[in-house]
Amino acid sequence: MLTTTIYKKNVYDLKDYKFKVLKPSKNAKLGSKVTKGKFKDYKFFTLTLIERETCPKDCFHWSTCYGNNMPFAHRMSAKDEELLKTRLYEDIKSLKGKKALIRLHILGDFFSVSYVMFWDMILKDFPNVAIYGYTANNIKSKYEKSRNIASTISFLRSIHKERFSIRSSNDLDNQFSANSFDVVKPEKGKSLLCPVQEDKTPNCGACGLCWASNDKQIIFKTH
Repeated sequence: MLTTTIYKKNVYDLKDYKFKVLKPSKNAKLGSKVTKGKFKDYKFFTLTLIERETCPKDCFHWSTCYGNNMPFAHRMSAKDEELLKTRLYEDIKSLKGKKALIRLHILGDFFSVSYVMFWDMILKDFPNVAIYGYTANNIKSKYEKSRNIASTISFLRSIHKERFSIRSSNDLDNQFSANSFDVVKPEKGKSLLCPVQEDKTPNCGACGLCWASNDKQIIFKTH
């Protein structure tokens, strides 16, 4: 059973990594900035961790992770959690108040309760920052660690609301979820297919549903 990325040469120890951990988006699907809605003109920044190594073992896409098709992505090691958090804090501080929407995580997931709470500190210290993304951690997981992480994520959503928009992956009972087309098909009034994947909008920055729509589940086709 795989327990980490298949691209081990692209895993970086942060003690030797000379670049910023938080990257400005150059991804065509994501876009470089938000162009509509509450976060209009916020620049996208991304964080990429190590798939599987930081993910709950009951993730639906454990073996089919789209990281399998991303050989060139720089994956940040999270083995030294304190160093990772220090590097991230420095990168965010260096934004000097510029508006940023951080996409967590291009690969990987929330891997500890203390790491989730780090983002609570970021949102309190930096009012110019908002966060969105997805997590396979689930309050109904058979793993206690995953349940605890999911509960903490839910707590942060309740206190930071629109600034911490982390959707649960493949949680069909949760309206604020992001589900795989392999698991469930769109249901009128309840869910909709990702407009970017349907070519109805050019990129995530021109869409905004994942962080702006609280009453619709988003369905994604498998990458």
